[in-house]
Amino acid sequence: METVEFLSQVDIFKNLQQSDLQRLAGQLTQVSFPEGNIIKDNDAADGLYIIKTGNVKVTKSAAESVGVEAVLAILKPGNSFGELSLIDGLPRSANVTAMGPVECYFLPRAAFLASLREDPVMALGMLISLAGMVRSADQWVSQLI
Repeated sequence: METVEFLSQVDIFKNLQQSDLQRLAGQLTQVSFPEGNIIKDNDAADGLYIIKTGNVKVTKSAAESVGVEAVLAILKPGNSFGELSLIDGLPRSANVTAMGPVECYFLPRAAFLASLREDPVMALGMLISLAGMVRSADQWVSQLI
């Protein structure tokens, strides 16, 4: 039950029913990472990571400038990364680096898709959350311009 409660606080899952959260919780594994790279831009999609402990930095490298990167976010416990690849299966769109030891829950993409096939209504709850995330990103970009 502790994992279900944790998932209910994660942005992408906030609008899901208790039964959906229980289904997803049963698909999670725990993974640990030392300080350093977790995901590199263009890595193959494997699933969603939800930070249980520790912090990660999300960056994007400049295409023209070697060694130049922009920090997109600093993520903490309860935040997730890999949402885009979880849904579209395309390669990763940014780098993710552990800023110290990190423990995550991991939801494999195949398990996630199977859950959606079992209960397509679950997708509706996630679409609301994803739309909110896109709107936040749009606002962030607007502030930069």
